[in-house]
Amino acid sequence: MHAFKIEKENIKKKIDEGIFKTCSKPSSATASWWHTFLRIKDGKDDIIPFLQCTKCLSIFSYDVNKTGSSTHKSHAQNCLGGGAASTSKNQDISDMFSKDKISLTSSKAAFAEACAKFCAYDLRSFETVNGQGFELLCQSLLDIAHKHPHRIQAKSIISDPTTISRKVQKLAEENRSELINRLLFDLKKIKLFGITTDFWKNKYSSESYLTLTLHYNKGGVMNNFVLKTVLFSDAKTGENTKRMIWNILKSYDINPDSYEIIYITDNGSNLISALNGEAHIRCICHCINLVVSQSIEACPSIDLIVAQCRDLVCHFKRCDLQSKLSSTLKQDICTRWNSTYDTIWSIYLNYDDVQEILLNRNEEKYLSGIDRYLIKDITDLLSVFKICSEKLSADDNPTLHAVLPWFVKLKKTCEPRSTDKLYVIQLKKALLEKLDEKIWITDIHYIATFLHPETKSLPTLSHSERNKVVQSVKKMLKTVGLDENSADTIIVTDNDKIKRRRNKRAKRADITVDDILKEFASNDNSLTDSDNDVYDEVLEYMKSKVIYEKGEDVLSWWKKYSCIYGKLSSLALALLSIPASSATSERVFSETGRILESRRQQLAPDSLDSLVFLRNF
Repeated sequence: MHAFKIEKENIKKKIDEGIFKTCSKPSSATASWWHTFLRIKDGKDDIIPFLQCTKCLSIFSYDVNKTGSSTHKSHAQNCLGGGAASTSKNQDISDMFSKDKISLTSSKAAFAEACAKFCAYDLRSFETVNGQGFELLCQSLLDIAHKHPHRIQAKSIISDPTTISRKVQKLAEENRSELINRLLFDLKKIKLFGITTDFWKNKYSSESYLTLTLHYNKGGVMNNFVLKTVLFSDAKTGENTKRMIWNILKSYDINPDSYEIIYITDNGSNLISALNGEAHIRCICHCINLVVSQSIEACPSIDLIVAQCRDLVCHFKRCDLQSKLSSTLKQDICTRWNSTYDTIWSIYLNYDDVQEILLNRNEEKYLSGIDRYLIKDITDLLSVFKICSEKLSADDNPTLHAVLPWFVKLKKTCEPRSTDKLYVIQLKKALLEKLDEKIWITDIHYIATFLHPETKSLPTLSHSERNKVVQSVKKMLKTVGLDENSADTIIVTDNDKIKRRRNKRAKRADITVDDILKEFASNDNSLTDSDNDVYDEVLEYMKSKVIYEKGEDVLSWWKKYSCIYGKLSSLALALLSIPASSATSERVFSETGRILESRRQQLAPDSLDSLVFLRNF
């Protein structure tokens, strides 16, 4: 019996190693238990007198002339997930689902245990198993197992790290080549698109990286692509920065001199110098962040409260007191937009609990200078800036047209009221000054606002100022070649599946873009018919009373009316697909920071670029 057991173990081992193979039942076999077993072939492809259970992989002896089938029938009925014998040719459906459910539950429990060991052995975060890549990996393993009837040892298919690194590079090259071909086709019909770019510094090595993202419209749909994330080893001068940007674009067969490109960057002097003479707008979210931070610094009493809020949060984190709160206190990080607001707001939400905890620890001093009602007034004012920043940081829906209406909204928010306390009046005054100083409203913003049906009347402008915008629109039409060749207005269709990312939600009462546009357009003072008697597409659009439903997508609207406003439609679709901020580049660097963690500082720049590109392609 012992020798017989060893023989079965050897057969199973040879199946695992691929020396022996399994094959289907004989064509003459009709017994239901055969659905649970496979025959076995040796290395010479001869059938041997043994079977393997497809569920538990156990080995059973079987010779049609010597052994009976009662053992196999019994095993088929009792093996977990095995097919029970039935007097009917059609197994009861509910019974089948019940057994499948039991089998899947058992498998899921076993896989959960394997995942737990994976996280423990390899020091991986529990969140690792939530990633899209992990799901793709698991599905790949299941597909491989499905293709092979015999059991496979994991070591036989796992590649070494060097092979994986090379595969990442190869996949990135293949996908980059695909993107180049796609852009060659798409950009033939496109005269205008946007580029966002930004610098990022690795906090461990102080190395600087530059990233470039491309934004254009195809068939009424916004398309965003990360082009390159490259190590910037030269001095970050304007000349070197421009050369790097141009080299990246040319690597995609994009000649900057052959297109009308609008660049979106922060206020870095090197980027401003590099793009001098180009169509360049400042990232609105960077500007808003500067407005808020510098306004707070300009108000000593407010600045002191913010500093005390930072100290309080640091104390709670240092003493592990966060777990005692229903929601955590947020730390203010100078490089993160809206983080000052988040810090103050988190303290206000937890004020009673914070007060009780500090009282029990005799540490009331940390809260003594933070007045509950004062921080409520501050957050009420700054919440509008936070919502504005979050709305305008989107890159999957148009934002450029909303910059001017939001700018007007922010200025109205900062107008003093008779009920305002002194410190609120001081903060509002500082915010108003910084709004005029730091927010860069260009002709591009005015044109984008004009190209939205709800705000085309530009009610905050004088008659002469509106006429200047109309002339700017005509000039842009001429610049992108839409005033001469109507063929340029053809819309390219795109059937690719568009991935949508969820926008961040404000923690308090939200303000929609529709609200801002309607508020901006409330003082409508449009041109009358007597302004111009000669037909002109731009003036006709401005004078006509168009129908624009609440919540309607502006790109869909322009696509729908392209037969009426052919030239304007092409311009609007292109311009409104360009983002108002460089948030796309900022998000890329958030990913870069996660990739270049402290344990991965030896990662080659090319590998980093490939990983970022693959993740965003």
